This record gives sequence, C-alpha cells and structure tokens, in this order.
Amino acid sequence: MTALQTPPAPSLAPAMPGAPYSGLSAAERYLHVTRDRALLDLLRRRGVASLAGRRIVELGCAGGALLRSLLSYGAGAALLEAVDIDPIRVRRARAAAPGARIAVASASALPYADGAFDLAFAFTFFSSVLDGEPRRRAAREAMRVLRPGGLLAVYDFWTNPINRRVQPLRERELRALFGRAVAEVARVTLAPPIVRALGGHAALCAPLERLPFLRTHLLAAVVKE
Repeated sequence: MTALQTPPAPSLAPAMPGAPYSGLSAAERYLHVTRDRALLDLLRRRGVASLAGRRIVELGCAGGALLRSLLSYGAGAALLEAVDIDPIRVRRARAAAPGARIAVASASALPYADGAFDLAFAFTFFSSVLDGEPRRRAAREAMRVLRPGGLLAVYDFWTNPINRRVQPLRERELRALFGRAVAEVARVTLAPPIVRALGGHAALCAPLERLPFLRTHLLAAVVKE
C-alpha cells in the first residue's frame, strides 16, 4: 500500500510532465499545491494513510483537476467515481482522469448504493449550489453513500466578495448541514487574487498565508457515524 506523499513546497520550477500541476501558471500551481498539502495532512490526521484500495467519489468534479490529483496520490482509477451535472465538464474530467467512472448526474440524487464509498470529496461544490434545499439534499446524499466511519472532505469558499455567482459556505452553514459529523474545520488557502497578484512566488505568498484573515477557504473533515 503506497503511503500518501506530500507534494513539494510551491516553487517557480516547472511542474513535472504528467504531474497534476503540469500546464498551470505559477500562481495556479501555488494554489493547487498548498490546497493538496492541506488535504493530505487532513487525511493523515483522520487515519487515511493511503488512497490505494479506497472507494472514492467526488461531488461536482468540474474538469477533473482533483480527480487527477487523487490518482497521482495513489487512488485506483477503477475505484474512483465522480458526478457533475454538466456534460461538457464530465467529458473534460474523463480526459483528465482516465479509467475513473464519471457520470452526468446531480449530487442531490447520487446514482450509488448506500455505503458504497470509503471517501468522498466536495471541493468548491457547495458554494456553487445557491439554494438551501438542494444543498441539504446533496449533504444527505454524500452521507448516504459513505460507509459508517467514512470521510467526506469539504473544501470551499467561506468568503468570496468578488464572485457574486457563488454562495459562500461558512462554518456555521457547514455545521448546519452536517451537525455533529463535522470532525474538524480549518481556514486554508491564501486569497487567490493575492496569489495571482504576487505571481505565485512562494517567498512572497507563504508568509501571508500564515495570516488567518487572508485565508479564503474552509477545509473540513465530516465523518459518518
């Protein structure tokens, strides 16, 4: 079983060909690397030492960037599934994560059996669901398809004053959705406009990322009882 390997600290060096960060600008690479480092640290704290052999699903996979990262960290393509409501995004995700099973479906009505997965991921998903009831249905569905003891990792904006097309997911709303199943919540990710303005230079971004009030996202572990 391959242990989770933390990605190297962000730098200006080009990403390795085929790596999950290849083809990204320095700023986008900084954002992806720091996000993934925080995610892998969370998984280890929750007792997930490896993704190998784990049944995994992503809600709202968009173009497949997270799926590609999960594959690079040891997830098995045959055990990796995802949904997105947009057929164009699903096609892109299939290209980004060959072998994964990706369906055009709503996260409010997941096409999976109860307890089908060990791990679930919802990355910038809930903020894209603007109405309360669809959010609540998606939260219930995520819990339904997890096995007892399974983990849902939620990563999302808690504030986004620039983009009015999203509905930020604040900690109180996260806890309203999942109640006592929320095991931990942390603020992560230096505000993307700052990272882009600084060109993704780690020497400039990393000190600012230590300031909690400049972090714009929540990363949470939700554990099914």
